[in-house]
Amino acid sequence: VVSTREYGDVHLVTTLQMFKILALNALIIAYCQSALYLDGVKFSDGQATLQGLLLAGCFLFISRSKPLDKLSKARPHANIFNSYTILTVVLQFCVHLYTIVRLVDKCHETQPRKPSIDLEAEFSPSLLNSIVYIVSVTLQLNTFVINYRGHPYMESLRENKPLCYSSVFTASFMLILTFGIAPDINTEFSLLVLPTNIQNEVFIALLLDTVLTLFIDRVLLFICGDAKLKPLY
Repeated sequence: VVSTREYGDVHLVTTLQMFKILALNALIIAYCQSALYLDGVKFSDGQATLQGLLLAGCFLFISRSKPLDKLSKARPHANIFNSYTILTVVLQFCVHLYTIVRLVDKCHETQPRKPSIDLEAEFSPSLLNSIVYIVSVTLQLNTFVINYRGHPYMESLRENKPLCYSSVFTASFMLILTFGIAPDINTEFSLLVLPTNIQNEVFIALLLDTVLTLFIDRVLLFICGDAKLKPLY
């Protein structure tokens, strides 16, 4: 009975966090694609493939989380329509939206829009494409790391080795692309090496985004993260 209850809680928590992650990722991708489309820019096939592989790995490893040996007294919410889930998704996206808008505006300050936009033009590397791609992948990675529940229902992020290692690998890879540490890798994925001032701007913006969204989620989790047990009578 205890084992059934443990696995039941894990599956429920996993489902709820998947809804949060999918909602945030869908909003992030939608806005990033819109920002690119308005300038007649798009992701290359290689960029889209890399993004899909990295995020597919995170989805796979997050779904394989194991329950803790000790049964928790806490109870997860029974559905996604609760104050914690709705507030954390809305507030986290507001932070992500500000980050994307700020960096897109910074890109336009450095490289103004073309007077005429050809929406059917062949793909070519650009500053906007490079910035939006790095930001898009990093913010989606943030949604996995920040919204992974862990204790008291399942193993923590550190204990979930595959997810932990894949997250560290993806974050490190994004740092390499951001700072142009290996220019050949940027070239391989049709990304420009960002100017030094843009590199620092992107890194600071993404770091602040991570810290702020983590703070928002943990505060909301503390206030209204678990379901309240109803009295039997």
